[in-house]
Amino acid sequence: MEDPLSFDHLTFAAPAVRELVLSPWRMSYDGATQALPGVIAPDAHVEFVFQTGSPCFTLPAGAAPSRPSPAAMIYAQRHGTLTLVPTGANMIVAFRTMPAVASAILGRPLTECWDRPVALADLIGPEADRLLERVAEAPASAQTAVLESWLVSRLEMWSAEHERNLRLQRTLLWRSGEESVSMLADAVGVTNRTLRRHFARHAGLSPKQLSMSGRILRACAHLGDRPDVPIAEIALEVGFGDQAAFTNAFRHYVGTTPARLRAVPIVFCERPGA
Repeated sequence: MEDPLSFDHLTFAAPAVRELVLSPWRMSYDGATQALPGVIAPDAHVEFVFQTGSPCFTLPAGAAPSRPSPAAMIYAQRHGTLTLVPTGANMIVAFRTMPAVASAILGRPLTECWDRPVALADLIGPEADRLLERVAEAPASAQTAVLESWLVSRLEMWSAEHERNLRLQRTLLWRSGEESVSMLADAVGVTNRTLRRHFARHAGLSPKQLSMSGRILRACAHLGDRPDVPIAEIALEVGFGDQAAFTNAFRHYVGTTPARLRAVPIVFCERPGA
């Protein structure tokens, strides 16, 4: 009997694309599928999602379905866990990027793109629908090549400045500890004004927002990958002075406690160094 649900990790061929585009994946399920496994943690990355069947509901934890998500969309999440709920047979092909790369792909800032699904057509026009058609028409073995060709065309103007923007964001996302904007600016060798301007333009977030997102993201990864490490120790590792402060911040950003998230069997989030 054929498996009603399958999940595959994909790979782009070009090294330059693999460096900029993270965690490509594909998931297929049939019309009888009622639920999809796992929750998606808020990880401050931007997911590009292409649904070739019946688009699913993209739901924050505890929310009731309202309308299916756009067939071609981006989802950039900083708050709350996310679940996907099927509405019929579907194949989803997706990949994840840092905000700096997403901004370069889209050719625009990410302002007002956070914590809600945004139709790709609203950001790049009819090109999004044509791309979705090509992905849907391609055999599964060729879908990553379709996306890679599109990415190469969209990133052909990638420059040393774009690379610097990406390096800034990676540095802040994966740094440990709670630091002032001045300390963050000093750490990456720019002025406060330059740092704030950069993040407003290329991330749609402030430096402090991305830095905090990185701390919460590292905590989510550690909770799942290191189940025997005490939560108090993880709190210290990600820059909180005590477990109570960590739990309060974690509940605010993730919508649940560290202990409850650790108890979830499958949690999807980006990993440091991925």
